[in-house]
Amino acid sequence: MLHFGVVMQNPYAAIGRAVMMAQTFETAMVPIFEAFKALTDPDYFAKTGGYIPEGAFKAPLKNILKDLAKRGSIAPELEAQIDAFIEDRHRLIHRCIQTYGWPDENDEAGFAPIVELAGKVEEAARSLIRAIVGYVVMYAAPEWAAANPDEYKARMANIFQRAGV
Repeated sequence: MLHFGVVMQNPYAAIGRAVMMAQTFETAMVPIFEAFKALTDPDYFAKTGGYIPEGAFKAPLKNILKDLAKRGSIAPELEAQIDAFIEDRHRLIHRCIQTYGWPDENDEAGFAPIVELAGKVEEAARSLIRAIVGYVVMYAAPEWAAANPDEYKARMANIFQRAGV
């Protein structure tokens, strides 16, 4: 397939990569959010024992975002980034055909906006993973955390305020 003078990628592969990257981000977000709650709410830690509760991976990302916003625990820029990701992912997975129609197999122009959206979703997920998981990797390393327990707790309590900032 040609598109603007270059070989266009397989649209289904582009969608698949976007879905896998979105799932990777959402799967990483759950235990990070659970650790955040356990560190910032002693009652929650006592209730869960520090374990991820059953059903946590079924919680919609939008609910996690709302919870963080309600607590005042997320930077507005990060909240906007995650919210835009959620909307784009939702449009790609749930409303793509309603939005763009179902192009014929070789309709490059018809697939172009779908491939573009898939690329946007994939890159947003990748960027959020880098920011949030990268922050955890930097400040939750066992040796560093053990040597700096107060700073570790403060940094993890502010992860959604500082990650990517």
